[in-house]
Amino acid sequence: MQITVSTPGKIILIGEHTVVYGFPAILTAISRRLYVTVRSTKKTKSSKDNPKIINANVKDNHLVRKSIEIFRENFKIEKLPPLEIEISTDIPLNRGLGSSASLSSAVIGALMKGVLNLWNPAKINELSFIAEKSQHTNPSGADNTIVTFGGLIWYRKEFEFLKSIWSLPIIQYKFPPFIFIDSGEPVETTGEMVISLGVLYKKQKKKMEEIFYSQETETKKMLWALKQNKIQDLQEAMENSEKNLEKMEIVGPSAKKIIGEIRKIGGVAKVSGGGGYKKGSGMLICYHTDPSQIYALTKKLKLPFFPLLLGEEGIRIENEKKST
Repeated sequence: MQITVSTPGKIILIGEHTVVYGFPAILTAISRRLYVTVRSTKKTKSSKDNPKIINANVKDNHLVRKSIEIFRENFKIEKLPPLEIEISTDIPLNRGLGSSASLSSAVIGALMKGVLNLWNPAKINELSFIAEKSQHTNPSGADNTIVTFGGLIWYRKEFEFLKSIWSLPIIQYKFPPFIFIDSGEPVETTGEMVISLGVLYKKQKKKMEEIFYSQETETKKMLWALKQNKIQDLQEAMENSEKNLEKMEIVGPSAKKIIGEIRKIGGVAKVSGGGGYKKGSGMLICYHTDPSQIYALTKKLKLPFFPLLLGEEGIRIENEKKST
């Protein structure tokens, strides 16, 4: 038996962090993907290292092992058959692009199909959310949802047991020519940034709630702008959202400098994802009515940028080979 499953990365267009507190977010799957291959192997004397993990460029075997454990416990599998799990990805790591959610979803999906011959994206999403909790302490569930189902979604966590997920038909929404710039790898993990904001929220609850409600307003404005192709509203939503993120203390000096330079040439930019306060803040979403000006700026400042397609397919089976 051999099965390969892939999942996309994601971009939070708006609503990062506030989504943890029950406010809405807009997310989309991107064209970078992570691949997990599960294959049968010969039985060995020791089952201690079963499954054997070949982790080419992800380097997060803890999350892989946790995902395997969650899979086994949920399906009451005492002992897996001899397996090998091979992982590779073209999703930039530690940049707010959902690499951990992609990893846990793909591992669980590949095991589900390879070991049990089941394919249930809703169940994959449910189990991946459990894995995300082990990784990020208090996740919203948005990342695992978008990498599982793909496309473009409006997401709100109502309760721990209830999430509002609206799939938005791509054909009805207009993605402008966003440019994605890497502001640098954050020193902090996403989980640490969530905890840090939680501490700030407890200290300044009234102030933070005002910011959260402001973010909800901007999230709704962006959704309307995407649907009606209202570029000015889109720019305002991005600008105001970034100001709120800076007030939430999730934007570091490197990102602020880049965003400031983009503003000088008439563009807008914002952090996407967990962010980072000490140094880099991960991926930035940037927009200018004349994209060539941002490309010229990236060349001048020697900034890495990524071409990404949005609204991509969620988890999928790439190929399957059954045992003979």
